[in-house]
Amino acid sequence: TMLQAAKTMRITSPGGTDVTYGLSQYPVISEYGYTDEPGRWDHWPSGFAFTQATDGEVNGTVVLMPGDILCAFKRYVQAPVTLEIKKGYIVDIQGDGPDALLIKKYIDSFGDPRGWAISHIGWGSNERAKWHHIASTSQLASEHIMNALAFYGNVLFSTGPNTELGGTNDTPCHLDIPLQGCSLWLDDIHILDKGEFALPELRASRR
Repeated sequence: TMLQAAKTMRITSPGGTDVTYGLSQYPVISEYGYTDEPGRWDHWPSGFAFTQATDGEVNGTVVLMPGDILCAFKRYVQAPVTLEIKKGYIVDIQGDGPDALLIKKYIDSFGDPRGWAISHIGWGSNERAKWHHIASTSQLASEHIMNALAFYGNVLFSTGPNTELGGTNDTPCHLDIPLQGCSLWLDDIHILDKGEFALPELRASRR
């Protein structure tokens, strides 16, 4: 696949995100909602693909904007939060609203410097998954989170462990943060354009 073959991933957004991931060390995992071979597990609902940057090779800025989802807290970002990232770790968090403080205190509470590491990265492709699911339903927590991770066109940014992809960081401190409206490139291939797939073959059939 394109994600398996890529050496770099760059993500930008109108809010100020500009971050680059070096790729090649870790595999790609796709989740599509069912198991079709012995030993394989999956979530339901689902519909996303992700990988992990080569150790130490994430650099730049991620700006969380209102409407992005803080899955661990089952809430939407209320005010911009700027994360500065160097060599695969968050080195600074800035923001005037409660979200920046919430993220800082959450990571600090584990007392584990590995909790500041950047974890998996990928995108959602399920046009039936709902961005508003957390706010509008009373279903199981797992269904809330999987809708958030899989909704169409999101960039699934995360922090913390990487053992799922074969790494050694097993910190229990984990944040999944689906981002809206981002653009994404694999090497020089434009994959997402402000939350819509740039390649026709990746677009949902009904869009």
